[in-house]
Amino acid sequence: MSLKNLPACFILVSVTLFGSSLSAEELNVYFKTTPRIELLRPFADPIDLSLLITGVEGRPVKQGTVAIRLEAPRPGRFFSTDMPLVEGTLLNEMQLPLRQGRANWKQLFPIRGEYRLMVDVVTADGSKASKVLSFAVRENRQKWLALGAFSAGLFILGFVAGRVFTGARAGEVALIAAAVLLGGSAAISNAQQNTPAGPAILEIEPATVGKPSLVRWKLVNDGAADRSAALTLTITHLEKQKVVFAVEKIAVPGEWSMKFNFPDGAEYRVAAVGTISGRTPVRTEEVIAVTGVEPPLGATAPVLSCFVALIAAGLGVGRWTKRRAPALSRPLVS
Repeated sequence: MSLKNLPACFILVSVTLFGSSLSAEELNVYFKTTPRIELLRPFADPIDLSLLITGVEGRPVKQGTVAIRLEAPRPGRFFSTDMPLVEGTLLNEMQLPLRQGRANWKQLFPIRGEYRLMVDVVTADGSKASKVLSFAVRENRQKWLALGAFSAGLFILGFVAGRVFTGARAGEVALIAAAVLLGGSAAISNAQQNTPAGPAILEIEPATVGKPSLVRWKLVNDGAADRSAALTLTITHLEKQKVVFAVEKIAVPGEWSMKFNFPDGAEYRVAAVGTISGRTPVRTEEVIAVTGVEPPLGATAPVLSCFVALIAAGLGVGRWTKRRAPALSRPLVS
């Protein structure tokens, strides 16, 4: 090879090695929540999430898809959240079509902590981009106040018991209080599905807390599966009457699926409405009972230990004040 061809070879190798990274840099990924991230609270209200994909010139891409993975916060160092089985798990995995460069959906965040949103974009012309976004959801102030009040109540309970009981009885009270805190029963329910016959079916895997379940919607009969539809799918927590997930009028080629992690052992309604051009909207609905699971000992032991320690501290202070009172009331001997 002559020296004259070296620059051309160098350019060819550079394009081959770095072409994919250059194409990724041609796309910008913007993430927005409504309300703002600072105002988000766990299990409050569904949040409007939006992704905007633009080119280097700032214009939204016309066509493409975005693959989305949402991961729950990892377990804390000491105190767990209200739903320890959800910590560190996959909450949602789906693929949405871009409409004017945007992808929108609603999501209810079940617990406090730092969430991770992984985004992979593919446009119609083959351009790709990936981005990992992190954002934090703070705990409700009311829960911290409730925790403080409950802790103070346990200490007062121990204090009163320490003054009322003495000797071995004080130890018995501590054991009884610990047994009450450690006791409990798990509410286990079985998933129930009744798929009605019709132009569309809604399939949901048996749901268990902490494990993503496949949710699949599909058009059937009369060749409808080959036709595109605008799909609106909503998942509602029936006991709390809160929407935990929703997408509205997304363009699907007759079928759409996702993985969704139901956060607690309760009943949920999954409703889907498919709109096909020239036809009556197709509605399907399922009510499922999510199987609850007993939280691991590693999540409950630190909290229970803290509560038992508060009762024990109250017992100690109560006994000390009870024994000190007679000594202070004795008259001084001259």
